[in-house]
Amino acid sequence: MNAILLSGGKSSRFGTNKALESVNGRPLIEQIVQSLKNAFEKVYIIGNVKEYAFLQDVFFCEDIIPNKGPLGGLFTGLTCSDSDYNFLTACDMPFLTIGFFEFLKFQKKDYDVLVPEYNSYLEPLAAVYSKKCLPFISATLKMNQLKLKSFFPKVKVRIIKETIIREIGEPEKLFFNINYKEDVQKLEINLERSEKI
Repeated sequence: MNAILLSGGKSSRFGTNKALESVNGRPLIEQIVQSLKNAFEKVYIIGNVKEYAFLQDVFFCEDIIPNKGPLGGLFTGLTCSDSDYNFLTACDMPFLTIGFFEFLKFQKKDYDVLVPEYNSYLEPLAAVYSKKCLPFISATLKMNQLKLKSFFPKVKVRIIKETIIREIGEPEKLFFNINYKEDVQKLEINLERSEKI
């Protein structure tokens, strides 16, 4: 199984490219890439590859269809990847753990989408997608339906219930994402606590 990492869009709420934000002295995206490399065969970075040339041992893919958001990024990643099943995440989710990755990897491959649920909402940016999704993603992109879940009714979706997620880790932390500058401070505090445990 490979990993697809969306390198981010305009980060309008954050103000600058949050993927390159320094957290405890290292760019956020570098830390997430290292975590993914520890768990998956290959890591594909989707987006403006020139900004991330400093990352090593990863594969870069520019968007096949530009300006289509995360769904367009997923389409590019699934097209580029040489694995049938691929984990998708974003550059602003730093607390996904090796335990969570391993849990997903060893699930029976009886799905097109394997997606966790938290607080009655699906977490499509911490989910596994099969290449079988590609024609359905393509169709929704052509209709300019850009929500990640737009094609879900057309494929076999298996939901991981929150009760199961809580056996792996705290979903409040696992699915924490950075939207604002003040979130970086929260991130640094949490990382310091994790290192002390």
